[in-house]
Formats: sequence, C-alpha cells, structure tokens
Amino acid sequence: MPKRSLMLAGGGVKVAFQAGVLQVWLDEAGLEFDRGDAVSAACFNLAMWVQGMSGTEIADNWRNTQPFSEIDVNAPQLARLLYAASILDLDAFRQKIFPAWKLDWSRIRSSTRESTFNVYNFSKHELCPIHAADMTEDFLVASASLPMWFPPVKIAGDTYIDAVFNTGSNIDEAIRSGADELWVIWTTSQRGEWFDGFVGNFFGIFEATVVGGYKSALARIAANNAALERGEPGEFGRVITVKELKAEVPLHYLLNFSRDRAAEAVNRGVEAARVWCDTAGIQRRPGPVYVPAGPVPRTVVRFSEMLNGFVGFGATEFAAGFE
Repeated sequence: MPKRSLMLAGGGVKVAFQAGVLQVWLDEAGLEFDRGDAVSAACFNLAMWVQGMSGTEIADNWRNTQPFSEIDVNAPQLARLLYAASILDLDAFRQKIFPAWKLDWSRIRSSTRESTFNVYNFSKHELCPIHAADMTEDFLVASASLPMWFPPVKIAGDTYIDAVFNTGSNIDEAIRSGADELWVIWTTSQRGEWFDGFVGNFFGIFEATVVGGYKSALARIAANNAALERGEPGEFGRVITVKELKAEVPLHYLLNFSRDRAAEAVNRGVEAARVWCDTAGIQRRPGPVYVPAGPVPRTVVRFSEMLNGFVGFGATEFAAGFE
C-alpha cells in the first residue's frame, strides 16, 4: 500500500475549514494516514490528530472557540511603536484555548502517529520539522508565531518563528519520510487580489510566498512523475501522487471576531469534503447536516433608473419640449 501523508497547510484561522474536512476524511470516510505534517496554525489541528482525537472532536473544538478569547493585544509593546516585538500575542492560546481543547503533551509525545510540526529557527536560519516525541507547548506556539503579529519564541537560546514564509506545506519532508501520496488540505487564498494598506500588503506578501512555493513544489512533483514515465530517474525516484482539497475560505487569516463565522467555516469544510469524497468515489457514511447559525441571509436586488432630458408644458415630442 502507498504511504499516505496528511498535509495540513498553513492559513491562519482559515484552518477552521481544515478541521471540517478532517471530520469527513477521518470519521465519515474512515481514511487512515501513515504520517502527518503541518505548518503554521495548522499545527494546532495536527496536535489534536496526533493526540488521537477524532475528526469531529477537532472540528467541534473550532466550532466552540470564542474568537475574542484566542489572541490578546501585546499591550506592553505598543509604546515602542515601530520597534514593538509584535502587535498581538498568543498567551491566550496557552492559558485558555489549549486547555479547552484538552491538549495533553504527554499523550502527544508518546503518540505512535508519525508527524512533523514545522517551525523556523531564525537563529540558525533553518526549517525545523519537530517530531511528535519532541513537541512542547513552546514549539506549538512558535509554529504559529507569525512575524510582526506575534512575538518569536525563545527555546534553548534560539529564536523560533512561524515557518510559513519558508514553506506553506513541507512536501520535501513528507517525501523524505517515504510518503507516496500527499493528501493536502489547502486554505491559503489563490484569488490573486491585492489589497492596499499595511494589513492588505502583509497578507499579499504572505500569499505570494506561500502559494508561489507550493506551486513550485507541485511543479517538481509533476516533472518527477513525467521523467519516471519516460523511463528516466526522477528527482524523487518514485511516483508521487497529490490529492488536493483546496478552497477560498471566507475568513480573514487573523482578524475574525465572529464565532458564527468561524463555525460556519468549519461547516463549509464539512460540505466541501463530502462533495470532494463523492466526486473522488471515496465511500463515506452519512453525517449530520449543519444549519447555518442565525437567520439565513436573503439576496435583495434593487433597480433604479434616471431619465435625463428636456420637457415643456403641453409638449408631446422631444423637439417641441426642447424648444
């Protein structure tokens, strides 16, 4: 059997959608994976999977999370203005979210599920895939410490940050670990829309780096497979299959303050995964149907028309009215 790697790509809080996909892939379709790999906030989902949580448990953790409780303003740093360490911090995840999700570090470190959590060691300028046996809360926080938004994490004297500017999905590590099939859940936007302002520019750079690197990796896989088909030695020495589920998730990467919208992103992931499985011929058992929170929005269309010209009292023709 081919070795399957679950590839959880980064995408900020858009990975709530990813959790919905996991509910379907793991619970409804019963898919099993030989290993897992994650980047950025997707490492949170990987931690829950490695610990042994079901897809529904992972999805429900995101559905029940209050967005306002996720992050805090890094108030002590604001006075430093341009020299502040970060705008926000992830202390709330340490104090509230991880305990609410029931993350258990001893269970994660003793898990038999092969996995890699990617962080970037800025001190040595190295991409570091951290195995489950070495995982700590500090490494998990570092995996999502997006520069400028969250402060770096010091571990054993080195500075660690989010690896997402180096890789959006560590495909090389999965292939090095023997994976033949890469099951990718991709949530970073590929619309190509540029937005003005600091926030818009920042995440435009984010998308350029992440999507560009991912497309480059896919191109290498395509070249490898084509070479093998011609009877030539490919870069990876074996055929690599990519099974990709990607979506444009209607959430901002960081600035979401609606629990309903986050829950709806999870449910969209469920719906998308069901369609994806049905299209791919992957059998699954029926799952619950989710009703959108609150009133269903109505679409209203309004037309208006403006007439512009000349009129005259008693005139029935344009020329007479004009005169």
